[in-house]
Order: sequence, then structure tokens, then C-alpha cells
Amino acid sequence: MRTGQVSQTALKVAATMVTLAQQPRWHRKLPADLPELSERLILAAGEPLYSPTLMRITKRRWAVNFSKLAEFAQPGIFYGLGARKIFMNEKVLAALAAGATQVLVIGAGFDTLCLRLAQHHPEINFFEIDHPDTARAKRRGVEREGCPCNLQLISADLATVSLDQVLSETQQWNSQATTAAVAEGLLYYLPATAVRELFKHLHGTTGADSQVAFSHIVRFNHLRLARVALDIAGEPWLSAASVTELPRYLGPGWKVIATDAGRGRDLEGFAVVQKA
Repeated sequence: MRTGQVSQTALKVAATMVTLAQQPRWHRKLPADLPELSERLILAAGEPLYSPTLMRITKRRWAVNFSKLAEFAQPGIFYGLGARKIFMNEKVLAALAAGATQVLVIGAGFDTLCLRLAQHHPEINFFEIDHPDTARAKRRGVEREGCPCNLQLISADLATVSLDQVLSETQQWNSQATTAAVAEGLLYYLPATAVRELFKHLHGTTGADSQVAFSHIVRFNHLRLARVALDIAGEPWLSAASVTELPRYLGPGWKVIATDAGRGRDLEGFAVVQKA
């Protein structure tokens, strides 16, 4: 991502939720209030391109039909994002039900998970980390919604400061607590060495039985057009791993406990690992 620029990918993902929700079956499947909250966060960010006019356009029938056409041409490019949101939401709720006492979303973008769940789980501490430029834009929307007292928004460039250092300086963070962490739409923007370093720090700063839900590109060389577009946007993919490659990709100390790779998607797989 270019310095001084709000993540365009994060904005596009949030806008996609608005378009998807115009299809009744997706509106029923997506977590409650996710599309509406995504739209409000986008508008509060104040990015010129993502104006009220554009948000109205994303809801029009032709925009919905275009998303269907794009999905047919490249399975996963739209519907995969909706499936990803559902997967992450379900896995975090399952981790909370199993005893996790804090939630961490890394590279949160305009994701709504923490904002939605924090108000319903006042006993749980929620944390979001993102690059300062994107986090600043996101914060405007969160403050308009009313930031729950158990949600902390952390601005940090993890390319220049390590995750464990950021968390060690964060009030309320408990490095011994069982944690439900999320790295959605993040890992493939990091080189493989940085992915292993991230999971090393997650292992060292979370408690027993902590889990990480994440998405990963499964066929890196197969997606040349998508990679070219992302290169132009300044947000290139840098790494990938198939399901069988995940242990090596993430490094030691983690056990894969759930995967969802494919099912009509060519772009991404989803997985959950637990601290070994």
C-alpha cells in the first residue's frame, strides 16, 4: 500500500458487501447489519471516490448483474468475499463460545466484526490493528457509530514495528489470554518470511488454545490478471500457500484445525489454526 493512502482494497471489500447484500440470498447469509454498517464506515472515511453517489450506484441492478458476471469469469472475486466474512464471523463466535477472552483483528481495514460483536460481548476485549492511514479513516466511522468501551483501534505499520511490540504497549492486552485472532485478506500482501514472523509473534503474545482464522491465496501463479491489477494499485500479492503447505507457510507452533479451500472459488482458501 502506498504511504499516505487509505487501502483501496479495504474500501473495495467493504463496498462489495453493499453490492452483495442487494441479492436476497446473500443478505440473509451475511452477518446481521454487516452491509449497512460497511456503507456507513465507507462514507465516514471521506474518500473522494467512495462518495454517496458511488454507494448508490453499488446498489443498482446493473451493478449487481456486473458482480454476477465477474463472479462467473473469476469464481470467488465477489462471492468469495462474502463467504470469507461469514467464515471469519462464525469462527470467532465459535472461539468465544469455547472460552476465548479477547479478539484481535490484524489489518482490519473497514471490517465490521469487532464493532458488531463488541457491543454484544461486553466481557470480551476487542482489538483492531491497521496501517495508520487506513486506521485513521476507519476511526472516523467507528466514532460516529459510537466506539464500544471494550474496543481498541490501534494504528501501527507492522512493516516497521513488530506485532509483539505493538501489543506489549497496548493497554488491556493480555498475552496469557486465550485469543481469537483474525488475519483476513492480509497474508498474501506479505512476503512468506513476514508471514512466518507474524505467526511467531502471535504465538508468543497469546495464551494457550488461542486460534487464528485467516485467508490465503491458493494458486498464486494462476491469477495473473488479478495480480497485474493489484500491482497497478500499489497493493501486490507477495505470497501464497495451498492447504498442504500451510504448516510450512505459517511456521512452527500452530496446528491446522479447519480449512475451506475452493468450493467454487479459485482465489482464496480459509483456515483456522490453534496454538499447539
